[in-house]
Amino acid sequence: MFSLHDLVTVNALRNYGLLKFFRISSMRQQINLLQYFLDAWDPTSQVFQIRGKSIPLTIIDIYFLTGLSRRGAPISLSSSACGGESVRDYIRRYCREGSQPSKDSKINIQDVTDRSLRTILFTFARMAGSAALHVANRSYMQYVVECLEPKVFNWCDAVLFVMKEQLTKVKNGRLKNIGYGSILTAFALEKIPLMQPQYIPLGLPPPTEPRM
Repeated sequence: MFSLHDLVTVNALRNYGLLKFFRISSMRQQINLLQYFLDAWDPTSQVFQIRGKSIPLTIIDIYFLTGLSRRGAPISLSSSACGGESVRDYIRRYCREGSQPSKDSKINIQDVTDRSLRTILFTFARMAGSAALHVANRSYMQYVVECLEPKVFNWCDAVLFVMKEQLTKVKNGRLKNIGYGSILTAFALEKIPLMQPQYIPLGLPPPTEPRM
C-alpha cells in the first residue's frame, strides 16, 4: 500500500512494465492442487496431461493472467547476469549503513534504502518464482539497477521458461518448491473445465487488467 501511494515508485513500476503484476495479490497456495499439477506435468512434452488431454502452458496464458509484457528485450530470470558489481559493492551503494549479505551471500531487500528500488527488487523476486522473497541475488540487483531508466523487457518468455523449468525439476526430484502457485491456481481455474467456477459473484475486470 505504501508503494502504490508513492508516485515515484508507481512510475518506476510502470516504466519497468511491472505495475499490473505488482498490483496482483498473492493467492493462498492450494497444496493438493499443486500436487495434482505436478502429477500431471509431462517433462518430455512440457505440457499437462489431464484425463487424456494435453493442456499446454503458453506465452498467451502468462500474458493474460499476469499482465506482464511479451515484447521487448530478452531477459533471463534463472541464469547469472554478466558484468555488474559484487554483492558487497551493491550493498555499500544501495543499502543502509552496516548492512551485511545474507547467509547465502544475497542482498536483504529490506536493507535497500530507496523505496522504488526495494519494491522492484521484491517484484522481480516474486516474478522469478523465488521461494525467498526477502532476499535478492546479484543478478536481480544488476538487472534492476540497469533498468532504473525506462526499458521494456519480454517478461512473459522469461517467466514461462522458469515455470516450466521449476515444474520439471520438482517432478524429477531436483527441486523441493515451486514459486508460481498463484499463477498455476489461476491457470487451473481458466483452462481445466472441471475446475472452472460455475458462478463468480464479482464483475469481470476490464479487458486491460490481468485475468488473475
